[in-house]
Amino acid sequence: MTIGKTVEQLHGALSAYIDATYHISHPNLVTQRRELLQQPGVIYQRPYLESTPRYRVGESFEKIGLPQAALEVFSAVSSPTHDKPLLIHDPPYHHQAMAIRKALVEERSFVVMTGTGSGKTECFLLPILGKLAIEAQKNGDGFGTKPAIRALVLYPMNALVNDQLGRLRLLFGDQRIIDKFKTWAGRPARFARYTSRTLYPGVRNEKKDQTRLKAIGDYYVRYLVQSSGPRSEEQKAAEKLVQEFKSRGKWPAKPDLLAWYGKKNSRWRDSKTGEFKRCVTLPDDPELLTRHEVHEAPPDILI
Repeated sequence: MTIGKTVEQLHGALSAYIDATYHISHPNLVTQRRELLQQPGVIYQRPYLESTPRYRVGESFEKIGLPQAALEVFSAVSSPTHDKPLLIHDPPYHHQAMAIRKALVEERSFVVMTGTGSGKTECFLLPILGKLAIEAQKNGDGFGTKPAIRALVLYPMNALVNDQLGRLRLLFGDQRIIDKFKTWAGRPARFARYTSRTLYPGVRNEKKDQTRLKAIGDYYVRYLVQSSGPRSEEQKAAEKLVQEFKSRGKWPAKPDLLAWYGKKNSRWRDSKTGEFKRCVTLPDDPELLTRHEVHEAPPDILI
């Protein structure tokens, strides 16, 4: 990729992030914001380039001596296929390999101190994935039927949480990882973001659902419905947007978001049992979107 293309991609990624994170419903305002973001000096400037040495490569996953379950999940997403991307590199950087060894082989605690862009996230995310895989394989029944927070990820700023949420969506929402955990434990490993942005505080009821969860229907569900409609310019644009957001981790990791959200104007609760029917965690959901999903069955990873 050329320098110009790289700069263009970075600019596009930041613009897409702003569109996805700060929703505007009025189409004229959306257009004005996009035009503003295209102007130099708003969110991008002329780039200055600095070359840095590459970080030292460590041992391959196979040579680290990992338990079989951890090796299986790492291998599953370190080899690209015709329709699935490469998510982690094998071999990893030396400090990443050391972190994986400390956590999964030596079972020791560790602290990572290394530079920006060196892959610090992998130093804790891959050990978490490996730990969950080991438990799911050894104790599939307990893992599958006893929801509990098994890993807690803390950040000092919501912006950092939102950025890392995309990494979790891409990794734990990957079908190869989902299939591994379903084979071992009958369900995917689950995660959730729990910040002030997580919908919604207080006791859940139908009236609040209609207003507080409406944004999910107005944005994600609307584009998903448009993307699966009859072929048209609007359909192609919606399809492209959905695929772009999914590839960047900006789309909820729910395989059937339409079924989870439920049909428009349908009842939120069962009139006979009083149980909620909409926005309730489905068996194949890796991500929990609402606070009430988290309260009902805690995710394996809480960020």
